[in-house]
Amino acid sequence: MTAGSHAIKTGTLADARLRRRKDLADLTCDAVLALLLLLFIAPIVWMIVLSFQSDRAIISMFWELDLTLDNVTAILADDQPFRAQLANSLVIVAGTVVLCGIASTLAAYGLSKLRLPWWLTATVGASCAVVPMLPPMALVPGFYVTLIQTGLLGSLAGLIILNTILNLPFATLLMKIGFDEIPPALQEAASIDGASEARSFWTIMLPLVTPSLITSSLFTAIMTWNEFLMGLTMTSGGTTSPLSVGIASLVQPYEVRWGQLSAVGSLAVVPIMIASVLASKRIIAGMTRGSVK
Repeated sequence: MTAGSHAIKTGTLADARLRRRKDLADLTCDAVLALLLLLFIAPIVWMIVLSFQSDRAIISMFWELDLTLDNVTAILADDQPFRAQLANSLVIVAGTVVLCGIASTLAAYGLSKLRLPWWLTATVGASCAVVPMLPPMALVPGFYVTLIQTGLLGSLAGLIILNTILNLPFATLLMKIGFDEIPPALQEAASIDGASEARSFWTIMLPLVTPSLITSSLFTAIMTWNEFLMGLTMTSGGTTSPLSVGIASLVQPYEVRWGQLSAVGSLAVVPIMIASVLASKRIIAGMTRGSVK
């Protein structure tokens, strides 16, 4: 065997070992991801299964399959507040997404593309960084007094405004990242062609930041849908509260309605999961903007 043949054979064996190691690493990574996905989905699937089980079967010491629609019909009955609470949550989410989307887009455009005073830019940037770190409980007294003085306590409009305030800083930061990625040459070219600031914003800037807008809107929707503290403290409960507060009402000191609790939980979890899956590509596109130059 010549030296050249030996070198080729050695290189082939090294390549084969490298491929095997890579295949083993890929297989291990896939197995870990599959396990994590199973751990994430299993509780949700179990909750959906329990929503179609009777309370007797749920609390039984032995596994029983007692399928029933009683839990679903019970939570959707006319004498129950859950349908009204579901409608309240949908209205609050829709209002918050629209209001927060408009405010965050305009604020991010101003911070990114307009020549604002440095002190104003620094103040807004510091606020966007500090407000999300504040504990929501510390904001409750001030929000409560403000809603009383404005006559919005216990109203859906008041909850929409509060959720907008809580989600606006993060949404503004996401939108600013999107605007920062747009080359200044596009705005300059539009100005040379005679386009006004408003026309440049609507026809050029806004379409280019659509992934960031979708990402911030979905995050805002998820955070608003799951919000509990403001809905609990700023409403009187019952049909005036969102669905997150209604779920907690099923846990009583002397009774826990496990079947109905699972049914309402499934009603609250499944829609937002479907929306997240459908918009997953847009979320990744919006979150990774600015990570690679």
